[in-house]
Amino acid sequence: MYVDEGYDAFRRRRAPIKHFGETLLNRKYSHRIDRDEYAQPNKRNTTWVARTWYTDEQWAAADWMYEDEDHRVYSDEFCQLQREAALENFDANMAFFLRLSGKDFLDAINGLLEKHKNLKPVTDLARWDGVEGVYVMVLDRYKQAYIGQAWDIRARIKKHWSGVKQFDRLIFGTKESSVLSIDSFRPLDTSRIFAAKTTRGLQLEERMVKAVPPDFLLNRVPGGERMMGGLFLPGEIKRRLLVDTPEEQEGPGVVDSVVAD
Repeated sequence: MYVDEGYDAFRRRRAPIKHFGETLLNRKYSHRIDRDEYAQPNKRNTTWVARTWYTDEQWAAADWMYEDEDHRVYSDEFCQLQREAALENFDANMAFFLRLSGKDFLDAINGLLEKHKNLKPVTDLARWDGVEGVYVMVLDRYKQAYIGQAWDIRARIKKHWSGVKQFDRLIFGTKESSVLSIDSFRPLDTSRIFAAKTTRGLQLEERMVKAVPPDFLLNRVPGGERMMGGLFLPGEIKRRLLVDTPEEQEGPGVVDSVVAD
């Protein structure tokens, strides 16, 4: 019987993958973060604010960014500049991850687990379906973690995995200091998950974020009740002193692993 080896290899590559008990479907994006898929232009303004909040001078100064008078559709020029800035920031974040200490990262995660003994390892997300509490997503490959709270832990983590950060929100602050969003990473980038059932998730989230050195966190803001609805002061945005991208790297977005994949 004739077997098309090329097609068979392709079929095996595209076979569904189980990760923390969830079936990862084959969609538009890879199951790991990929620079080639990052910062795809989208002209929709997701941060739109009514004109009444601006002076005439402020509104006119931003006209070049948009195709329409209502400032809801970005111009090609803006999209090009935004994509360039986002890719520069992506490379700078990857370089930043490279210089972090794997030992210090593991010590930070172990310290967090020691302080919060109610955090339990998650092996099957289905067991956390509809459970309110806090969670920690660990991305060992990048020496990063993300701490969050949710009314449904399973649904929230799956939303992180399946979502795509809005094009006009990839830069949070400046391209030289913006923290890469957890929503820019893909499912297989998460190597460990810890969670705890609690009705005081907002308070616990804030304490947990403070317990981990900021260099090891993808959280862009401190967390807690003050952050509900996206209300925070500019000074509360977490910024990083990013480094230049190394001239030679094994591959785009690849950093040394802390633990085996």
